[in-house]
Amino acid sequence: MSYSIMFYNLENLYDTVDDPRTNDEEFTPNGAKRWTPERYNRKLENLSQVFSAVASSYGGFPIAVGMSEVENLKVLKDLADRRRMRGAHYKAVHFESNDARGVDVGFFYRPDKFTLMGCEPVKLVLRSGREYIGRDILAAWGSIDGEMFIFYVCHFLSRRAGVNASQGFRKAGAETVRDHAEAMRSQYPDIKVVIMGDMNDTPSDESLALLLRAGKNIFNVQSGEYFNPCWMLQDEGLGTSLHNHRWVLYDNIIVSRNMLPVIEGNTGLKIKKLDSRHYAEIFRRNWMMFKGAPKRSYSGNSFDNGYSDHLPVVIKIDNR
Repeated sequence: MSYSIMFYNLENLYDTVDDPRTNDEEFTPNGAKRWTPERYNRKLENLSQVFSAVASSYGGFPIAVGMSEVENLKVLKDLADRRRMRGAHYKAVHFESNDARGVDVGFFYRPDKFTLMGCEPVKLVLRSGREYIGRDILAAWGSIDGEMFIFYVCHFLSRRAGVNASQGFRKAGAETVRDHAEAMRSQYPDIKVVIMGDMNDTPSDESLALLLRAGKNIFNVQSGEYFNPCWMLQDEGLGTSLHNHRWVLYDNIIVSRNMLPVIEGNTGLKIKKLDSRHYAEIFRRNWMMFKGAPKRSYSGNSFDNGYSDHLPVVIKIDNR
């Protein structure tokens, strides 16, 4: 069976109601962005257009979707209920975190393909041993065709405060996911692992390449390590968002070694030649762009009626 998996930073998918626990006032009808129900519904419709286009290109809606910058479970359910989306019958998973702005990560799954067995928020643990007060990592596990899978959805700390000042939090995030996956392997030795998110680091940065052990050479992936197909896209100069007029690839989908198409033989592990279906694609269409950049919802406080300031990443793999 072949299927697709997607990650998409939805760029501030808020509802229009002020949450007194968070700093979301600008995304209200009377806030700086004049975030009205009409604009909210326009945003949902635009996002559903992207999902529908992915489904048309990949022979069906992705079996699992990780998302970042979502305010709550309601916005996920509202998105799943759009006319273009209803064919997926998506179920949503979301946990409230301590993010000051009130945006978290979320997860869609198709219940006809993925049987959810458990899910939880994973607290990011710093090297000092204390928990990070901010966005959590979402973990959801279950079965596809009788095989165990676990999906991690991440949105690590941005570089806004500076690369050096913030990199420790991203390193801690990578280590937290790695350690949680190791613990899940002790319970399910053959579990397949998918790690996706807006990492705010590129495939070649230390958090992903060294700490998470996500390499780019498929022939050198060792037991307990990961393959990052997005590295190939970075090598081609591609990215999912623009920073200082330069494309960067902060949005990644990373898979465990046992998700690679392999043949076990007497001479050891042999890897089949991969075709383009097994590599990541940055899903980009002309109508998603404006002046060479992703067409976003807002430029400052000006409503641009776009999609997101990020492009989604999709991988297609064969479950064996």
